Amino acid sequence: MKADVKRILVGALQLLDRPWSVYVIVSLGVLLRVMGPALVWDHPLRNEAPGYERMALQLLHGEQFAPYWPPGVPYYLSAFHRVFGESILVARASMIPVYAAFSLVLYFLTAKLSSRRMAGLLVLGFVFYPPYVRFSFNPSTELPAATCFLAMVFLGILAGRKPSWPVSSALGIVVGVLILIRPSSMLFAAAVPLYLFLKTRKARVAAAPLVVAALLVSAWLWKAQALSGRFIPINDANWENFYLGNNPQTPLYKTWPEGQAEAGFPNKTLETVRYVRSLAPADQSRTYRNLALGHILARPDLFLMRTLNRARAYFGFPIHRGEPLEKYVPTNAARRLLGAAITIVDAAFYWLIMTLAILFIFGVRDCRNQTDYVTAILGAVLLYAFPYWISFSQPRFNFPVVPLFGVLAAVFLDSLLRRPEGDPVARVYSLIRQRHGAKIALALFFYIQIEWLLVAYSIV
Repeated sequence: MKADVKRILVGALQLLDRPWSVYVIVSLGVLLRVMGPALVWDHPLRNEAPGYERMALQLLHGEQFAPYWPPGVPYYLSAFHRVFGESILVARASMIPVYAAFSLVLYFLTAKLSSRRMAGLLVLGFVFYPPYVRFSFNPSTELPAATCFLAMVFLGILAGRKPSWPVSSALGIVVGVLILIRPSSMLFAAAVPLYLFLKTRKARVAAAPLVVAALLVSAWLWKAQALSGRFIPINDANWENFYLGNNPQTPLYKTWPEGQAEAGFPNKTLETVRYVRSLAPADQSRTYRNLALGHILARPDLFLMRTLNRARAYFGFPIHRGEPLEKYVPTNAARRLLGAAITIVDAAFYWLIMTLAILFIFGVRDCRNQTDYVTAILGAVLLYAFPYWISFSQPRFNFPVVPLFGVLAAVFLDSLLRRPEGDPVARVYSLIRQRHGAKIALALFFYIQIEWLLVAYSIV
């Protein structure tokens, strides 16, 4: 029976092994995402998206302003508005090409490390993965950051295996753009050249990404000073965010602003924010930084506890509540039911990917293929997550790293199906029995899921 299931699965995967399959899958994904803006074209933007849209229009019209948001997405939106006009529909639709680019990068990275059939299967999964549907028509940083993050890892692996100036220069462009989309990625400006030097021992090739990324970021720093009349380290929000996640009133678990807002920001926090915003613009970031660092030094125990909680919350899964479909699901009960159904699909996909990725990590020694990329992928994942672990964190911030875990999951699944001997399920059970680290990692991961579920639904 199990052998029959394996034959059926392998037969289905053969369709995904065709060279043209990726274009059919991406076209399906694009079609689904074209329907999204059509359904919610008049729906107000949410979260940070209105800020990015407002900044895009300021850039488009040449206004003078102090950049509160990082410039990567606003510049991209302003280019779309210049060509297609100013509307929320255009802003939403601008994410569709980013989705297509993300899918192609994910496909070629997975195919490089595994096989075309696994690459097609993974891309097909992300066609329907709820967060990657929703943020494909929401003009925010999630999908552009995920695309650049994947491209950075892909180009880094290529440059490490076969050094070349074009690949290293392209890698520098991607790192620079990623920093301008999410400044918390600044660590990669140093980590990527170090990785290349350790892999290739060629200083000039390793320095190329640093030089190119520095040129891009420096160009924006010059532009930001011209716009505001003062030096701005990419954007003004960074130290304010750090303060919100590290002050005496910050909750121990719900450190992210939306989580704090659900219970209501403490009066002391609101008073401090109002006071800092009353200062001269040049003094605000420094004041937020001093307040946050002062609290961390005064209470390192609370900082450590919050950091551990932030690291766990980071690996939860998004909770969906049925928005932005209020117009089509008008009753609260139906909306909650829809949100729960989407959340179940989300969690099932996410848990499958993470389970397979964990099994791959602890079973990598048994892999017959070249595995030099594991260090690059896991290092990139940890380095990307670190700034969120020390500021504020929630599952939405793991959005760009889930596809990389998906790549590891695809490699593991492909290795199971490629072995003619034995039953794949039996080999999985055997791996779990033999690797105590796998048992501990899986137990911790699913403990985090239960904890997050209880916290997200305010059960505890």
